[in-house]
Amino acid sequence: MTAGEPPAEPAAAQGPPDDPELLMQQIEQTREQLGETVDQLAAKVDVKSRARDKVAQLTGRAKSTSAQAREQAATRAANARGQLAGTTGAARDKALSAGQAAKGQLQSRAATAAASVRQATPEPVRQAVAKGTGAARQRPVPLAVAAAVLIVGVIALRQWRKR
Repeated sequence: MTAGEPPAEPAAAQGPPDDPELLMQQIEQTREQLGETVDQLAAKVDVKSRARDKVAQLTGRAKSTSAQAREQAATRAANARGQLAGTTGAARDKALSAGQAAKGQLQSRAATAAASVRQATPEPVRQAVAKGTGAARQRPVPLAVAAAVLIVGVIALRQWRKR
């Protein structure tokens, strides 16, 4: 018996047909209906099969939910990266601006300090420094050797003191 079909009337209510072929056809139809009914009842009673179907359905739903969660997490991470990049870019620009301002102030102070030292330095000392600077520019190798000897001497002295 399927949905939409009217229930078959029992053969006894109609009376047995006189034609053997018609009787065989009714028997075959009754067998088919009985087979379908038994299959439907077996499907309802088969708990193991129903449980498998339910597990498959829940597994599919869990996989779908998991995929959506992964996608949402990836989207949120991309948004966070974008916001972080914007924030760090703004902070970097602000730091560079502050650093350049501080650099300008420092250069101004250094120039002021150099000018005051230059004014306070006696003329003979300035001439001696200018002469030494000129000699160092003309002969850089002896100056480099003297600096290296001085550095090695300082390192050796420190090592000797540690002992």
